[in-house]
Amino acid sequence: MNSPSNSPSLAELQQALQQYLLNQDNTINALTIESEKFSKQQRLDIYYDAYRLRLIDALRNDYPALELLLGTDEFKAVITEYIQQHPSTHPSLRWMGKDVSTFLKNHSTWQGHCHVAELAAFEWAQIMVFDAEDSTTAMLDNLRTLENSQWLTLGLRFHPSVKILSYYSNAPQLWNALINTKDNPEINTSPDAQDWLMWRHDLQVMYRPIDTAEKWSLESFLLGKNFSEICAGLCEWHPEDQVPLKAAQYLQLWIQNGLVSEIT
Repeated sequence: MNSPSNSPSLAELQQALQQYLLNQDNTINALTIESEKFSKQQRLDIYYDAYRLRLIDALRNDYPALELLLGTDEFKAVITEYIQQHPSTHPSLRWMGKDVSTFLKNHSTWQGHCHVAELAAFEWAQIMVFDAEDSTTAMLDNLRTLENSQWLTLGLRFHPSVKILSYYSNAPQLWNALINTKDNPEINTSPDAQDWLMWRHDLQVMYRPIDTAEKWSLESFLLGKNFSEICAGLCEWHPEDQVPLKAAQYLQLWIQNGLVSEIT
């Protein structure tokens, strides 16, 4: 055992233990002691395994539907691989699972099954939406007070939680079947992606499919375009005489659903 004069500092012990937990660098072996019940290596292995089990548990909370889809054993095996390839780099476990979807896209077993990676992406999107910054929401009365001339230059600022997502599989339906109905989900994929809108309203994560015209309108407002520019663009999908009403219906729906923070 080291004498007090050359004993490692607490910082040195912490750094050595961290290196062992991450890559089994055995520098710390010289800094530990034997006990009657456990050898140095056994003591270190307890920490090494417990650290990974804690990370697996954290990711299990982030990806409950993925675990139900893969099964407990396969989920644990996949996540153990993920932890090895994507070690934690942030003090908070909040960000540990951010690359799971990308990892699955390139995984030797699951890369040919897009619904697996997309289900993970859908679960991570829900986390991001739920944790998004809060904001006030606009009301329909804000529209009713506009003068006719103000409609042409009307712009929108959306709630920070709003996300537009695209999936080639029925990942949202899979998630709902696995989490809510507990049914055996039917897996479907398509050569064309389906666009989805996700946002938070009254502390609930909401999502629904959207068509190309609504997606374009949302993205255009997000890019700073105004109501007259949106109407001009919507002529690609709707007859010109129906466009103002269609655009107004989008506005009403978005405001009622809590997507709009401010009308500018």
